[in-house]
Amino acid sequence: MGLLLFSCDFCYFNSVLAFSYVSMTYLDWLMSVLQQTLADLQSVQKRVSIWYLVSAFVVALGFIAWRYPGQFKQHLKRLFSPRVWWHKSARIDYAIFFINRYVMAFLSPRLLSSVLLTTWLYYQSQNWSPHLGDLISLPTGYVIALFTLCYFLLDDFSRFYLHRMLHKWPALWAFHRVHHSAKVLTPITVFRTHPVEGMLFFLRSSLIQAICIAGFVSLFPGQVSLYTVWGVSIFTFVFNVLGANLRHSHVTLSYGRGEKWWISPAQHQRHHSSAVEDYDCNFGVVLALWDRIFGSWKQADWQQDLVFGTNTSFDDKGLLAMYVEPFRYAFESMKRHLLAKMPVVIMILVSTTSLFYAT
Repeated sequence: MGLLLFSCDFCYFNSVLAFSYVSMTYLDWLMSVLQQTLADLQSVQKRVSIWYLVSAFVVALGFIAWRYPGQFKQHLKRLFSPRVWWHKSARIDYAIFFINRYVMAFLSPRLLSSVLLTTWLYYQSQNWSPHLGDLISLPTGYVIALFTLCYFLLDDFSRFYLHRMLHKWPALWAFHRVHHSAKVLTPITVFRTHPVEGMLFFLRSSLIQAICIAGFVSLFPGQVSLYTVWGVSIFTFVFNVLGANLRHSHVTLSYGRGEKWWISPAQHQRHHSSAVEDYDCNFGVVLALWDRIFGSWKQADWQQDLVFGTNTSFDDKGLLAMYVEPFRYAFESMKRHLLAKMPVVIMILVSTTSLFYAT
């Protein structure tokens, strides 16, 4: 009897130890993600970092002083208004930001990595043409400049095109409308995305990096690099320093005629407008060229008085709905699409069956 009690106590003790170990491991993971989040907020390699937020603030001050010289204090107060920063929509932004950090920290290692894809593409190119690197010879400086430019163009276009698909395809819009349901804009709104959209952009980034790196390493072995500023692509650095974080803000910074070439914060704010005439415009991130080619470019007006959101009841939903509702919406949209195509499918089946029996 005593031996049985000892055995039970020993099993219980082992269970407690195992539970404690799992709990500590899970807690360590939670803390590591939090620490990485805080580190990213200080990193010049991340768009929403303290350094780029400061530069955006300086740009905003300059714009307000130039555009509203007699109303500087009034607009400065609006810049930090609690009605914006503590709006229900903004609080959901903050919650989604932290929740998604953990969701993506869990999912990212399980998705296709750019390193794996780059390696595979490189070896495929070598199998296809092992002497590819002998075809072209350029000075290293030219190769770096060409790689930096090509990567920027391909990355910017792919972000534009995926963004466009998120609007045009109902099943994808189901998830992207989480971002557009924001009724106020702050720099944190950029993180107001459903994890499904986050995974799509993660895979997009992996694919573009792999194509660029594998292609250039095959053509110019030992010469491939980026022109960077503090470890950041020079194009990304300039984009972030000049007020990228004002895209999600209430500072209507317009580039005037320059908007034909560069997407301004005011143009992106118009993209978030709930007005019907502003639907599906200005999908671009940096270059306006893609919107002009695809017919979705619209100029901004620094006097524009916009209302943000999707103009649906979804805008007023809570945090849980932001994660759950898109799946239902996507399922319903796919079901409607299949039902709409059903007559065509039935006709094809009937025709095929008739031909089969006729023969």
